[in-house]
Amino acid sequence: MEQRSPWVVYANFVSDAALGLEAGAVLERWATQAPRKVWLLGPGDILVSPVPVSRDFMSYALGLLGAPDDAVSVIHAPPRRGVAMAEALRDDGRLEALSRLAAGRAGITLLPTALDASTVALAEELGMAVTPYRSARAAAAALDVTSRLNTKAGFRQVAAELGIRTPEGRTCRRDGLHDAVREHLAAHGRVVLKPDRSAGGHGMTFVSPGDRWWTGIQEDGLGGADGLWVVEEWLDVAHSVSIQMEAGPQGVRPVFSGEMRTAGAVFTGYVSPLTGAAAGVRTELERWGGALGRYLADHGYAGPFGIDAVVTRDGTLVATESNIRRTATTTPQAMVARLSRAAGLEEDPAWLLGQRRAATVFGFAEAVDRLDAAGIDWRSATGEGVVLYADAPHDGRSWRYAITAPEHERLWELEERLTDVLGLDGRPGSPQPDGA
Repeated sequence: MEQRSPWVVYANFVSDAALGLEAGAVLERWATQAPRKVWLLGPGDILVSPVPVSRDFMSYALGLLGAPDDAVSVIHAPPRRGVAMAEALRDDGRLEALSRLAAGRAGITLLPTALDASTVALAEELGMAVTPYRSARAAAAALDVTSRLNTKAGFRQVAAELGIRTPEGRTCRRDGLHDAVREHLAAHGRVVLKPDRSAGGHGMTFVSPGDRWWTGIQEDGLGGADGLWVVEEWLDVAHSVSIQMEAGPQGVRPVFSGEMRTAGAVFTGYVSPLTGAAAGVRTELERWGGALGRYLADHGYAGPFGIDAVVTRDGTLVATESNIRRTATTTPQAMVARLSRAAGLEEDPAWLLGQRRAATVFGFAEAVDRLDAAGIDWRSATGEGVVLYADAPHDGRSWRYAITAPEHERLWELEERLTDVLGLDGRPGSPQPDGA
């Protein structure tokens, strides 16, 4: 295990950084993924999770990481609709428990999923710095740029300044949507509508001539009564890609890149590194990431960030948004890196994430036993295998998994075997195993 000061791993999925707090049901659904933060833990760490973490999963993950079960502590802080996680933590009386646990752990700092104002206030209240900042005050200085660049409009504005290509489009308020859509339909034939502050495809609407799109938006209450919207040209997408970067004292560096698996506009998984036809865009992605990272650093930000983009059928790379926070891929990638280092691997492996439904309901321990019996579970001796990285699903069927192997072809083989072992339905989302 690497040596560092202890962390409070603060799984604040219920945050206004990526989506407005009024979208409580969506945030609570995202929060069910919080157990994956176990993969960041080391001895002396405290996990603050909006959902319980099962004993089976905790033992499984810490066992693979080489840490004893009693090396970490967990505080369950159930979310409350419409309020940030820090407020719920205070109101439920769990802040005192967190303060007691943290007392005496020299150098302990707060590691949030997303940097927001309530998190900085919590760190100040606890007398902690926010990782990787020197202090809570230093983190507070980054709140403005973090808030702006976690919006579609904010990213489009900065991207134009930095020479990052984005779809042709415009930003407008809700009362200007009709005119903006009409103009873009006339110019492009199809358009995409996005609430300004959204993530994971939430609220994205595709509009063709003749569609009754407005009724759906009114019924869903998307974007709020006065919120901003982005109206963009529809692109003929061949690949959805991203690059994840890190800004820190030593500068800006790429951490990993890959291709997103999607069903419609919804993220369902990831494949890294980029392969096949998508591999050629990595250099441009890294250039864009470097430019954005330097901008963020100049405005006080430090830590992880990413750019999502698409590759069109004619091979053009177009950026769609920035994510100035930890995302659905950063923690699994950290898990893969930790397991690979522990296995003594000299080169970074290929890895993928997937989410699919099993035909029958079964528990976490049974799923682990099935992988072990089939010989496809993660094994440091071979440096490959399947990891169930997000605890048992609430419905007992919608499993999230990671697979790591020396090369992509072996990933596809292991995923085919996993399909049979867990009885998973269908095929994983794009990209398909041929890399096309």
